[in-house]
Amino acid sequence: MGGQARILSEMRRFNVLDCGRRFGKTDLCEIVIHQPLLAGYPVGWFAPTYKILDEAWTEINRMYAPVIASSNKTEKRIEMITGGILEGWTLDKEGAARGRKYKRIVIDEAARVKNLIDIFNYDLRPTLLDYEGDAFFPSTPKGLNDFFRLWELAGDNPDWARWQMPTSENPFISLTEIDEMRRTMPDRVAKQELDAEF
Repeated sequence: MGGQARILSEMRRFNVLDCGRRFGKTDLCEIVIHQPLLAGYPVGWFAPTYKILDEAWTEINRMYAPVIASSNKTEKRIEMITGGILEGWTLDKEGAARGRKYKRIVIDEAARVKNLIDIFNYDLRPTLLDYEGDAFFPSTPKGLNDFFRLWELAGDNPDWARWQMPTSENPFISLTEIDEMRRTMPDRVAKQELDAEF
């Protein structure tokens, strides 16, 4: 079973995906949003910066084109023919998505979100109350920050799941290329960026 298939089969309510670069974490989350969207629920997609959000947004529009009723790139809002709504937000300012309710949220590149735990507890977790929604935190690690603390939390809580997936779990990436990168990178960088080690 591949890394992405394993995550899909083992996911729980709150999911911390600690992945090496080019593992396919954003691609995986573009897939996990389909179930609530096609069932007519609202979904929130969050990113640390507009550029990161915009890249995922373009791919989501391409992937879901056959079932999109309308899409507004400026407002980052997609309405599906099923009634499902996807809203995109950046987390560079406090208070994102206050007043909204979601069945599922994705916090893309979660390790790059400053004050991730406070933002989740104060702003994002309350958006999940109405539908008893769930959350995904995909990222490559970035030191021992809040993403690392979420990773630790997920190890002791039955509502949480966590995975550590190196770049090599992506079957579309050449192992020779990974080995070549590893030879030219400092060991510490390779462990973080390729092996998803904190």
